[in-house]
Amino acid sequence: SVVDGLIAASFPPCKGGFMATNWHRPLAEWERLFRGWMETPEPRALIEAANFFDFRAVGGALPLDPLAEILLSAGRERIFLAHLARASLMFEPPLGLFRQVKEAEDGVDLKRGGIVPIVSLARLYALEAGVQARPTLERLPGAAEAGVLSREGAETLAEAFRFLLRIRLRAQVKAVRAARPPGNSVQLGDLSALERTHLRETFLAIREHQQATALNYAVSRIS
Repeated sequence: SVVDGLIAASFPPCKGGFMATNWHRPLAEWERLFRGWMETPEPRALIEAANFFDFRAVGGALPLDPLAEILLSAGRERIFLAHLARASLMFEPPLGLFRQVKEAEDGVDLKRGGIVPIVSLARLYALEAGVQARPTLERLPGAAEAGVLSREGAETLAEAFRFLLRIRLRAQVKAVRAARPPGNSVQLGDLSALERTHLRETFLAIREHQQATALNYAVSRIS
């Protein structure tokens, strides 16, 4: 299967179980799931929605238009968007006192502290804007063009996304060359002074967008 091929190519199984071997259903069942996530936006439902709302066609002739239509309708449901907004704020940039980057023993987790928050925000904005693109770097300008996100905000988040991916990839290459498993963390000592400053500014920008999102979607009013 495709999953076996990915594992053989050194892609580890998803710890959350979001793999094709666990999630294979007929289209009608997917439609029921999508509508259920919207109608009952409980924590688990929002996690599943965040994963499967990023679906892409990679093969076969099965028409996915019904799912796309459900996503378009989801972007018009303010209550659902508010719940999705709250879920997108679960992971925060690792910033401590005096707005300095906090480093754990194994380094700074770039995925949890930066990449996932940007992906989540882009998904939220794109959903409201009715943007059908899936890649984050296409969703952000699409949301800006629709007026859901400012152009400056879209450009800032896109640049932050590229920067985080770049330094993560460099850290992963270094780990592989040292016969260590690649991960999502980077040691601050491995970054130049300029990169450390850029990382701090990146995390600050992400936090500012999260705070603005919380206000825009009235997250504090959700019971």
